[in-house]
Amino acid sequence: IKANHLHRMASVDVRSDRIVLLDDDPSKLGLRRLGVEVVGPIDALRDADPSCSEAANLVARATKGRRAVRERIVASGVPFATLVSPDVELEGVTLGRDVVVYQNVTLGPESTLGEGACVFMGAVVGHEARVGACCVIAPNAVLNARVVLGEGAYVGSNASILPEITIG
Repeated sequence: IKANHLHRMASVDVRSDRIVLLDDDPSKLGLRRLGVEVVGPIDALRDADPSCSEAANLVARATKGRRAVRERIVASGVPFATLVSPDVELEGVTLGRDVVVYQNVTLGPESTLGEGACVFMGAVVGHEARVGACCVIAPNAVLNARVVLGEGAYVGSNASILPEITIG
């Protein structure tokens, strides 16, 4: 999916009432993330109607847990929602399904976020960087140009990955 910034902003505003935002941390129940209310853990999907609901996965403490929740969403039949903060520029960026991108993130041109990837506040994904499925990029981490993260990689807070490095 080549992202279109203006279309994405309008579609999230229209769809936010039907997105089932999932997080396994009970203290987050009822809080709003990226304009959508957290409804609870994966069990909240049992009340979702696959014909008119979408699910977004906020589980990101570990990529293994993120993947497990993602697989349960797939099994539920509820389609994925991609959530991207409206302040993030998406020109020339390719997004997979079930991507979550928080505020103040910089996505370089021709970068790719794989299905189920999560990019936290202040992170930078450089020019032509490739982020694999179910990767987590923690706050303020920097992936320089042409970095490749394999499936399920976790980049910690404030880490900096040098250009043209492959991990995983």
